[in-house]
Amino acid sequence: MNNGKLLIINGPGLSDLSDHNEVANDDLSLFGIEQKCIETSGEFGLEVDFRQNDDESELLRALVDDISNFDAFIINPAGLSKSSFIDYDAFSAAINKITNQGKPVIEVRIENIFIQRTSTPLTGNDSGVGLVSGLGKYGYVLAINSINKKLSNN
Repeated sequence: MNNGKLLIINGPGLSDLSDHNEVANDDLSLFGIEQKCIETSGEFGLEVDFRQNDDESELLRALVDDISNFDAFIINPAGLSKSSFIDYDAFSAAINKITNQGKPVIEVRIENIFIQRTSTPLTGNDSGVGLVSGLGKYGYVLAINSINKKLSNN
């Protein structure tokens, strides 16, 4: 059943976006991103739960525990994917569990990970997984638009 509930999870490093402001993302803040996500989701009648956590295990737990509570997921792993300690298998398993239920998952990155080559995208085995990278806070807007289209077609 589709109730239009969207979970946006942000990983380590996103509580302080001052580094990203130096790369032409003027006045970028987690609060500003959250407000833009709430505004955009509201335009589509989507209910959004916006979270940030610096603990990888908490992020994984939120994904797994909340699968049945949400219709779609946006993940910005931020500092997690720059770490050699991220458990990619655990994240892939969680993403696969979500997409196996027909729920879309979109990874959003503020920076362009293909230019910086310091990060690796998360992976999943289903076409319900997407990636938006390098568009700053507007990557979230694009992801929310895409999720709205996917949920509207179900």
